[in-house]
Amino acid sequence: MKLQSSQKNAELLKNLYIGTMKKKPLLITILCLVVAFICLFFFVKAKYFRKADTNEITQFVKSFGAQLGSGNMDSLSNYFAESKSPKVALLLKVLTGQTALNGKAHPLFKLDLGVDNANILYANPDISVVKVPVIFSADKTDAGNSSITFSIMRIADHQYKFIKVKTDLFIKDYLAYENKIRAQMVPDTAAFKAITLNAFKTAEKLKAKYDSVVWFDHVNGKTYYYVTKGTYNGDTIDSRNFTATYKMGLVNPELQEIIPTNYDLVRNVNGTINGLVEVQKEGKRGLYNLTGKLVVPVSYDQIFPLVNDDNLAVLRNGDDFFYLKSDTTIGEKIAGFSIGDALPKIKFLNHSFILTDSASTNIMEYNSRTDGNALVIPPSFLVDLGLIENIHEFTNPLRKNGEDEGEASASLSIDFKGTKSTDKNWLESAFYSLYDDYVGGRGGLYETRTVVLADKNKNRLMGFSAGAYEGEEEEEGLTSDLCNENEVTALGDSLYEFKTTTEFDQPLLVGEMTIAPNYYYLKVKNGKLEALKSDRVFGCTQFVKLNDNYLKGCYVIDNKAVDRVTPEVLRYMKNEIYASYGYQFKNKKWVDAFTMRFNKYYSDDGKTNVSVDDSLTVIDKYNINWIDQKLKQQAGTLAANN
Repeated sequence: MKLQSSQKNAELLKNLYIGTMKKKPLLITILCLVVAFICLFFFVKAKYFRKADTNEITQFVKSFGAQLGSGNMDSLSNYFAESKSPKVALLLKVLTGQTALNGKAHPLFKLDLGVDNANILYANPDISVVKVPVIFSADKTDAGNSSITFSIMRIADHQYKFIKVKTDLFIKDYLAYENKIRAQMVPDTAAFKAITLNAFKTAEKLKAKYDSVVWFDHVNGKTYYYVTKGTYNGDTIDSRNFTATYKMGLVNPELQEIIPTNYDLVRNVNGTINGLVEVQKEGKRGLYNLTGKLVVPVSYDQIFPLVNDDNLAVLRNGDDFFYLKSDTTIGEKIAGFSIGDALPKIKFLNHSFILTDSASTNIMEYNSRTDGNALVIPPSFLVDLGLIENIHEFTNPLRKNGEDEGEASASLSIDFKGTKSTDKNWLESAFYSLYDDYVGGRGGLYETRTVVLADKNKNRLMGFSAGAYEGEEEEEGLTSDLCNENEVTALGDSLYEFKTTTEFDQPLLVGEMTIAPNYYYLKVKNGKLEALKSDRVFGCTQFVKLNDNYLKGCYVIDNKAVDRVTPEVLRYMKNEIYASYGYQFKNKKWVDAFTMRFNKYYSDDGKTNVSVDDSLTVIDKYNINWIDQKLKQQAGTLAANN
């Protein structure tokens, strides 16, 4: 009877619900939506709108500031998630006044971290961003100001750590204040060469006509002046795609304006083509001669200077190409021109060279008594191809401010590694290694690998640069010369695989992989190469189905070079696929191997997944199976959870 009664009640409820739906479907739908919205609101509120405890964050920052006074490095380093990082150690030595920014010299001034005036820029229960003022002070010198931005993570209830420190503005301001003090310590005649002192005086006179004089270019003992009208912000030029808030021009040594103040950027005198000056406006390029004549209208997309040719340069305007002749006139459109065929004749791309500003015949420097570096504004096509930024700073032989040269390069060496063509000869690749001999607070020799692709189908040159080191610590030198692989494979019309040797210092389950091939997948976007995003050491497992070609390559494992993938590397490749989705490994050694690369999963407060099968792509699954087959052929396999 009870069962029958329950069935009747269920039937009545069913009939009541259906009947109501038939009579009032709109009302019920609205009620359901309201209930769902309320539930969603409280869920989101509970998950995302928990208020961050700003008082605790403030106290954490103040506690750190108080510890700075003690100078106890062990206590201070415990405030950071990466407590043993050399970068953290250097920052703490600077903040406690133990050293200057270069890590060697004694500081010239006092530094105070204004923790009482810290500003919380962003706060949620887990991560907050705090901007902390920094005050510089020294006897007989006005105080200077800067700031450091800290990202703070809550690692447990009432417990926090610094997980990121943004110091770019601090470093710039520190060096400027340091140079200001150093300049006051010695007379002008001891700090600057006569040509610079004369340029300072002339620049002051030019300010009656221009809003600012930003640079001097000393060419064969004569000085050219880079002048601007409008608000000049030099920081924006550092990026390859900047928006100018001013107009720039050039004044010659006779103080005649040879380039009007109409341009976003005026590059080095003689830098692109001898006797000419390259200018840029809204992405278009042109050339002036040193008498002030516009010889190439500012309407071309690229200018490629030539060597060993009857012409000075190739000019590209859209899909059309023109020669700039030796008499600086522009020829007719070139029929059937191939940029790939011209690659061996393009200046800087067909040989190795060293870029520096130490030669007294041509030195460009800032119109600043405190910013002592020399600089190079390289030809725009080198910037387009990723070989160098819009501005590269060098040590300046015209400034005599002592041994500390600040943050700059002694030289930039571009080492041409040769070219390779595809079987069908429609794609040619040129390879370069850039060695930046850097001095200052982060001194060292830094290497970058660059590939320039000559796509003869699209008739374009495109470039891509990647660091040769992707280890956890600060790079200390060049990648080992035991391996030197560079190769490009076309995977389609607009997708390329760039394989290059990289230093990883990556722990394996057994041993350490120091050197390995790094795979970048480059797509063409707006005529430029962009790398598809991947957090994996072996990006090939993410974008392509592996074959036996991926077993070949130069590796250095436990300081021994091998010419193909080992079983240990295969196991790493397989488990890296799982790790990229936050798989919950049973073996702690795998967790340790992937912690730095996939920190969001394997940090102390990260969340891992018992299964990631639903996340694996078709390519992931294929590659896991392929790796398993290769491991079986080598007498053994390794499950992902081992």
